[in-house]
Amino acid sequence: MKPNIYQEFIHVVIGILKNTKNEVLVARRRDDAHLGGLLEFPGGKLEANESPEEALERELKEELNIQAHQFSPLIQIPYSYQDRRVMLDVYTINDYSGSVIENESQPLDWKDISALNSTDFPSANHGIIRALQLPKLISVTPEFTHGPDSFMTRFENVVKNDGVAMIHLRSHELNDAKYMQLAAKCLNLCRQYGTELVLNRDVKCLNKLNVAGLHLTSKKLLATAENPIRKKCWVSASCHSLDEVLHASKIGLDYIFLGPVIEKNTNTNIRPLGWDDFRVVAEQSLIPVYAIGGLSTADVDAAIKNGGQGIAAIRDLWK
Repeated sequence: MKPNIYQEFIHVVIGILKNTKNEVLVARRRDDAHLGGLLEFPGGKLEANESPEEALERELKEELNIQAHQFSPLIQIPYSYQDRRVMLDVYTINDYSGSVIENESQPLDWKDISALNSTDFPSANHGIIRALQLPKLISVTPEFTHGPDSFMTRFENVVKNDGVAMIHLRSHELNDAKYMQLAAKCLNLCRQYGTELVLNRDVKCLNKLNVAGLHLTSKKLLATAENPIRKKCWVSASCHSLDEVLHASKIGLDYIFLGPVIEKNTNTNIRPLGWDDFRVVAEQSLIPVYAIGGLSTADVDAAIKNGGQGIAAIRDLWK
């Protein structure tokens, strides 16, 4: 059963089916349906006294003529439209039997995950698409110490790791000029190893380097009234409270870091959330949430179990 906070929502389950080409199955909503004509993922409403898992199995059987055997949680999104509120429980289908058949007169298609566009789907689906496109693990650099040669050697050791698809260049202690010089060197290495580089600086830095994204501090987040980037680029932020998480969701960011989960933030003296409080806050986010703060790669499953996308790690990957 869901906590009371969710009882006024229309509870919807969604199943994500992937193929070997990194594509997902989508359908076209009927024109006479709510938000008709847009794309959607397979799924539907829970019936009385039905668990999300039971509802998902039933919906996939009714819509696609398949039997789901194994599935895992992807993201949970509580979303308010003008005329209704929905709770989306989204699962990745890991194993199923049967051949996909169009049972409900909705055209089906397989779409490349990297090419999915939020504007083609109902607005509540923005977080689902981002969760599909983002990794489970993000590396974050520590402070810039021990000289540039040592830093760059360690940076290369991280980005050439097959498990690291994205890295954040933090280095708050550097001035803008030195930071951008370092970022240019890091970008060259990231391109060699196919790793996405995200900068933790001002928006104007994106005019100087063609990087994958921009990360905002919590202070910059609260001073921002709308998504500061219009081009195709990841925009994320650090959050330490529910108010910050809700603001990041409201202005349409792509993902957030939430913490610290285990260790106290030495710069701000913020107390650790712990997994229970992390889960309570993460479940109210409309976008993917990464746990951060005293975590290692061994904590990825714990983050997912508690409503997160995965973890953002510093020390464990920077050894």
